[in-house]
Amino acid sequence: MSNAESLKKLLVLLEEVKAATRDTAEPGVSEALDEAIGELQLLQDSDESSEAIKLKALECLGRFFQSLPGIARLLELLSGN
Repeated sequence: MSNAESLKKLLVLLEEVKAATRDTAEPGVSEALDEAIGELQLLQDSDESSEAIKLKALECLGRFFQSLPGIARLLELLSGN
C-alpha cells in the first residue's frame, strides 16, 4: 500500500471516529480530532517527500492521541513519567 493510500485510509478512519463521537466526545477531543484531520488533509495535498509526510502524520496522530485522557495516561505510564 502506498503512502498516499495509507493517508487516505487514515483520513477516512478519523472522519468515521468524528462521526461516531460527535455527541459524546469532550470538546477538547473533538477539537484535536478536527485539527488532526485538517493537518492530514494538508499533508495529503502537499508536495513533500513521503518520508517527511510519514513523520508529520505520526506527529499529528501523537498530538491527537495525547488529547484522549486515557491514552495520555497510558503514554505517561509507558514513558516512565
